[in-house]
Amino acid sequence: MFKYICILLAVIATEVIAKSMFPMPRLPNSCSQISVRRDIISLPQDELLRFIRVVREMHRRGWMDGFGSMHDHISHQIHGNEQFFAWHRRFLRHFEILMQEIDPGVMLPYWNWGTYWQSPVADPVLTGAYFGGNGRPGDNCVVEGAQARWGRNYPTRNCLTRRFRYGATTGAFWPMRAVRDVMNTAKTHAQFRSRIENGAHGIVHLGLGGDFETMYAPVDVLFFMHHAMIDKIWAEWQSRDPLRYRNVDGYDSQRIPVTANSLMPFYSEEVGTALATNGPGYCYVYDDVPAAPSGAMFRTSRRANFAAFKAAVNNTSEQQAPEAVADSDDATDVPAGNEFHVKHAFNDTMDFRPPSPMSTEWLRGRHMDVAEAARMQALVNNVVAQINTERRQQRAAAAAAAV
Repeated sequence: MFKYICILLAVIATEVIAKSMFPMPRLPNSCSQISVRRDIISLPQDELLRFIRVVREMHRRGWMDGFGSMHDHISHQIHGNEQFFAWHRRFLRHFEILMQEIDPGVMLPYWNWGTYWQSPVADPVLTGAYFGGNGRPGDNCVVEGAQARWGRNYPTRNCLTRRFRYGATTGAFWPMRAVRDVMNTAKTHAQFRSRIENGAHGIVHLGLGGDFETMYAPVDVLFFMHHAMIDKIWAEWQSRDPLRYRNVDGYDSQRIPVTANSLMPFYSEEVGTALATNGPGYCYVYDDVPAAPSGAMFRTSRRANFAAFKAAVNNTSEQQAPEAVADSDDATDVPAGNEFHVKHAFNDTMDFRPPSPMSTEWLRGRHMDVAEAARMQALVNNVVAQINTERRQQRAAAAAAAV
């Protein structure tokens, strides 16, 4: 009992310290406008450069370390249970609001890793034109792109690292067809969360490796774009049934049932307040996902939760938008890809490969469900086999037509 009391006190102390030292801007009570989050590949160059400038400033202020520390210290409360989706949506909004303290016109983009799922190393996002790829041999430091030679001070002083799963490559991610299979078959929040967290979500963290596969992964800006993609997937699943904007089921890390009235760790706001992206305080939609109807949204009886913390940042909208970055690794325009048709670096006659299974040790170390991960591995294997069969049939039909 004494051991558990000590752990509880340590968690409480961590939250008190974090809330007193880390910027905690309040969520607005309403939305003056609804903004759009878009695929980072689709951003015009000037918008991309503004985003890069903002996240570099956040890094300079030490905020990336703060996000990494917060996520790490309560990791067991926000993974492997029904706090996962809502808490990370709130976390992303926290990040986005701080971005907008620096440049009010910047929105958090998402990284659609499904476009290059078969060969992620071919994805422009993982090149020097965007946010860099693998760490360099020896120390795994990221030395190209917008985060080139970034340092971090949490959990120890080091460079920002990535260490691809197979040395020079990440291995395959999930194709969007497999993600939509989950969307089509999961009927409850608990089912959908478990299948996405233990499948499409986890394989990206494992593939990039280094800091990205740790619980302090938010020291890397790619974490927020990856989780914006996960948030977008959740938003699309929610859009298929209005009840999903109000209802949550399943359990938290202590096996207490989670409802819309349950409080999110650290933020102490109701889960229900995070169920609609265009709800009060969130005020965004994704570029190709329908917005939640106003009549379907959860209505909180505790509006004071929105003003739980005072804004700790004085840099507000009075600041002018930052100028475009002039570094040699500035991004260039790259056309957006169709998420249903993979872009890859292989001969078109080769079969696609499914992602390799995540190890039991790796999964357990991240509060994930080993049995669910195995079920999701079987699902993605089957989907990739279907894709390969269809591609062979298409090649055969094309060959026959050419005769």
